[in-house]
Amino acid sequence: MDVIVIGGGIGGLSAAIGLAARRAKVTLLEKNCRVGGKLNVWESGGFKFDTGPHVLTMLWALEEVFAAAGRKLSDHVALTQLDTVCRYHFENGDTLDAPGDPEAAAAAIAAFAPGEEAGFKRFLAYAQQVTEATTDPFLRQDFGASVRGVPTPAQWSQLRSFLALKPWRTLRQVVSEHFTDPRLHQIFELYALYSGSHPARASGIFATVADVQWRQGTFYVRGGLYRLAEALRETAESLGVKFRMETPAQEIIVHGYRARGVALQSGERLFADAVVCNADCLSALTTLVPETARRSWTEKRVETIEPSTSAFLLLLGVSGEYSQLAHHNSFLAADGEAEFDAIFKSARPADDPTIGVACQSVTDPTRAPAGCTNLFVMTNPPALSSSFDWQIEAQNYRDRVLEKLERMGLDGLRKRILVEQRWTPLDLQSRYAAYRGAIYGLSSNGWRQGFLRPPQVSPDVQGLYFVGGSTHPGGGVPLCALSGTNAARRIAGDTEGNNHNGLGT
Repeated sequence: MDVIVIGGGIGGLSAAIGLAARRAKVTLLEKNCRVGGKLNVWESGGFKFDTGPHVLTMLWALEEVFAAAGRKLSDHVALTQLDTVCRYHFENGDTLDAPGDPEAAAAAIAAFAPGEEAGFKRFLAYAQQVTEATTDPFLRQDFGASVRGVPTPAQWSQLRSFLALKPWRTLRQVVSEHFTDPRLHQIFELYALYSGSHPARASGIFATVADVQWRQGTFYVRGGLYRLAEALRETAESLGVKFRMETPAQEIIVHGYRARGVALQSGERLFADAVVCNADCLSALTTLVPETARRSWTEKRVETIEPSTSAFLLLLGVSGEYSQLAHHNSFLAADGEAEFDAIFKSARPADDPTIGVACQSVTDPTRAPAGCTNLFVMTNPPALSSSFDWQIEAQNYRDRVLEKLERMGLDGLRKRILVEQRWTPLDLQSRYAAYRGAIYGLSSNGWRQGFLRPPQVSPDVQGLYFVGGSTHPGGGVPLCALSGTNAARRIAGDTEGNNHNGLGT
């Protein structure tokens, strides 16, 4: 079986490995000069930066990708479990370290907000219940797509376990049931932003992040997380996957509502039995899929969907060190609700945003020259709209972010910058064809968008499959890896079924 994979992000790489391990002939097309998608790298002046994720969780999802190839994740990357999940910085100068050990984290919370440690332990227990109820039916498959007619007894059991979690409750409601201190509300409501969503509209099942961070562990890849993308490519190549870099796709070839290959922007046409699309799903549905083959996901429907937040990034190489920084830090907004209102009601970046600052050089000194620090600075502005013009306002917003960091303890930051790169939502849109620059595709605001993401199996075009953060099961390295694993398994099953029926591929 010949398969073409469009896009070399984590989802595309994982799908390519899973398919090649099943003896498919796989060609992967990547429009950029490197694989990895948003998980990429930038270097300047001796500073090294990951341009996407800075920590790794849910190791089992990556281990399954390598296991398909008869390999081990640990054979390819060196992992360090972080002692501190995150350090939270407040406007009044307070800080809260969240140790990676759950008992130590409970003790830290008890010292920070006496009496709240019991709620934290109950919160962790609930988060583990969410993980156990959702991993097999919702992460390892698309539950809605797997039900055919009347659910099986096993599917009924999975559904009952899921509904017992009361997933219609919002994350804000779940957090409020476990904590009373408003500072802890603000911290744990940030889980919604991890999917580009609002805590008062996203489901409480996002509490699972706590289980992922504490029980499953938070890790750093020595040498930077881009090493993971390199390892996936090396593994894919060892299985015979053919990579064609700087080769953008123009259109998916469709005949009789079946994917037959990919037309390249160069004019070349490649034919295959199936196509895996790792391009941003919302963009691909209206650009790569021919208009005549769109039935369920029309352009009009895509335009009615609420996208996730985007990202504003500053990659900063600075002289000196900041002892108050952990590997990962959150500089919280003075008024969290005002931040959410700006993003989700006014469609504008907040004047006082929560700022994530990753400092890999704390854990890995090779990421910066001696006596220097590498800083990955990120905020969560809304997706592109007419409410904010990044071409005009980006510099002022950049200055506002740096002013806040200086005010909250990073003294003299702007004067110490040696190298700098800035990304706005416009860059994310152009580099990765991200719909309106959204980094997770859809938001998870509301029941429908939270649980009915664009499916991995195209409802309109047979033999077309979607992987990556904008489809099921969601964004982030491990979920993207699962999307690739799931797609490879589904394609193999569909192919076997077609052959059994004498249809061929």
